[in-house]
Amino acid sequence: LEPSTAHTLLEMKVPALSTHSKKRSGAPAAGSAKKKQKASRAALPSHVTPVRPLPPHRLVLAPMVGASELPFRLLSRKYGADLCYTPMIYSARFVEDDAYRQAELRTAPGDAPLVAHFCGNCPATLLKAARLAEPHVCAVDLNLGCPQRVAHSGNFGSYLCATAEGRATVLSIVRTLSSHLRVPVFCKIRLLDELDETLSFVRQLRDAGCALLAVHGRYRGSATRRRDGPAHLEQVAAVVAEVKRAAGEQMPVLSNGNVRSAADLLSALAATGADGVMSAEGALDDPAIFGRAAAEAAQRKRKLRKRIDALGEGGGGAGGADPTAAKRSTLLKSVDPTAAKKSAKRLKRLKRELAALPKLPKVAAAAGSSTSGGGLPTRPQLALEYLALCEKHGVLSGGPSDVPCARFHVRRICRDALAETRLLPRLEAASSLAQLGAIVRACVAHAEGGVVALEDAEAIEALGWRAECERRNRDKRKEFEARMARKARREGKPDDTYFRAGRVPPTDLQVAQLRAMPEQERMGWWSARFGQHCLAFHATGTCVRSESEHGCAFLHAPPTAAAVAEEPNVAPSWLRESEETPEEARLVAAAAGEGGAAGRGGGATGGG
Repeated sequence: LEPSTAHTLLEMKVPALSTHSKKRSGAPAAGSAKKKQKASRAALPSHVTPVRPLPPHRLVLAPMVGASELPFRLLSRKYGADLCYTPMIYSARFVEDDAYRQAELRTAPGDAPLVAHFCGNCPATLLKAARLAEPHVCAVDLNLGCPQRVAHSGNFGSYLCATAEGRATVLSIVRTLSSHLRVPVFCKIRLLDELDETLSFVRQLRDAGCALLAVHGRYRGSATRRRDGPAHLEQVAAVVAEVKRAAGEQMPVLSNGNVRSAADLLSALAATGADGVMSAEGALDDPAIFGRAAAEAAQRKRKLRKRIDALGEGGGGAGGADPTAAKRSTLLKSVDPTAAKKSAKRLKRLKRELAALPKLPKVAAAAGSSTSGGGLPTRPQLALEYLALCEKHGVLSGGPSDVPCARFHVRRICRDALAETRLLPRLEAASSLAQLGAIVRACVAHAEGGVVALEDAEAIEALGWRAECERRNRDKRKEFEARMARKARREGKPDDTYFRAGRVPPTDLQVAQLRAMPEQERMGWWSARFGQHCLAFHATGTCVRSESEHGCAFLHAPPTAAAVAEEPNVAPSWLRESEETPEEARLVAAAAGEGGAAGRGGGATGGG
């Protein structure tokens, strides 16, 4: 399943099914499993080979817009994730735009098994997109859980499941994909308004050909309110129980939600009985969360087995029961029957706890690193590994949108260290992977009680000047928006009339188009499309005014990897999912008072 090159160039046309049928058949399921698979799915066309077996799916990295990109997937796999999803991919654009295909489905050796995560509402378009992705992935997933405004305007994600008519479209899509693809079809959903509705929809998805279901245990919410408190894991457990009651081949269910730590992951598995756990927030904070969960589960098992052996029962360890403890248990039964009964009850409880612990794969510790939590690297060390992968593979498309994405990951992974070292404002001012690396190495030195290298200290100090420029530009922008709002009110118009149009940032391709234009044509073309963004910044890569004492009121957001055409003024991205904490806000405000605050500038957009 792994491609042979570091950057896979996807084919422009759909591969001919007949020419690949023998080559891509794979190993069929054996015996009764093969019969169940045929019975539970619609019959495949004669020219399509049997669907491949499911990949491992115990510990799963969730699809995240602008965050589950190639370097982060590789890091998560190294530390325990056995299945990863791409960011959300727009199916129509994936079919029509070769550059978009190459940017959104970038992979490398070691990036397998991989699931392509598509959004859309047209069965034919989704089938074309899935066929293009099929040679490079182990499964295709349908996004039925996105709650963003762009999903509302585009009628996909969780909004496609809001009505009976929409759910009928979903079932048509699943049937179409499952009956024409050689890879299994997955779905990712949110809870419907009523549990009975959710359970009915799950049964329908299974019957339509869904091979694996991920359930985010939250309701859809609204276009402006994406979260409604903790996930309802009891409803995920009800879905798991409903699927297990069904006859025939089982459809694995993944639990998604309420996983911010290794302990949370184990609790989610225990509470839901799911076949696996999908993590987004927890993995963003700690890419080694899956490995830490496996280490914690192993530690709990060792402690329980030791306690069981101490009560005189065998089977706990390699050597069986402690003979001395066994003799003591026998003596206790003859001398104090009441105490013996209590001991027996305690033994049964311990055995139940041991049986309930999930079986998770072992994760090897990184050689030569100072470690914490099951012999795994600290978070700042993980951030350094992530940046090394970014240098090797690029982040998103290898363009200007790379740094905001990498900065977002570093900010999440090193949150505590950045607060302790007061380097958060410097991080926000960083404009290159090298500057991010200097900050992360300073965090590592702080955590280990070492000294920051002189070169890194100089680079970080230089970022203080940049942070001051960012502060002036931000103040200049506020003045401009306040002035335009007053003008609009005088004219009886909405406050944002004069700074609403042209806010969507250009793409990398549009910036390249700008730079190829004759200079005299640039102003008119740019003003008609991106009037709120700085022409000089995008045309030349620098804005002299923004680096002067005067400041610049135009936006200096970097280009995005993909256009945001579905809804103006909305840049859907996981990077907008988590707002800054009160502590971060306090640190930034304090630094601003010292002349060192950084801009909060936008984020990168990637998959979904």
